[in-house]
Amino acid sequence: MDSDAAELSSLTTVISDVAQRIAEMANRRGADPDDPVLARLHEIERTLVTVERRLRSTARDLG
Repeated sequence: MDSDAAELSSLTTVISDVAQRIAEMANRRGADPDDPVLARLHEIERTLVTVERRLRSTARDLG
């Protein structure tokens, strides 16, 4: 089970990094409130943050 916890930890880190990169991209595009991509980027970021929380919770349940 330790290897599962380690893998979940690694995945959590990757997902967190991707969420941060998406947020940065959204911030760069935020100058144009009519940008059709902006809302989708925010939605993707929120989804990734939810995934990150679930991964952390699952990792805690393994321990």
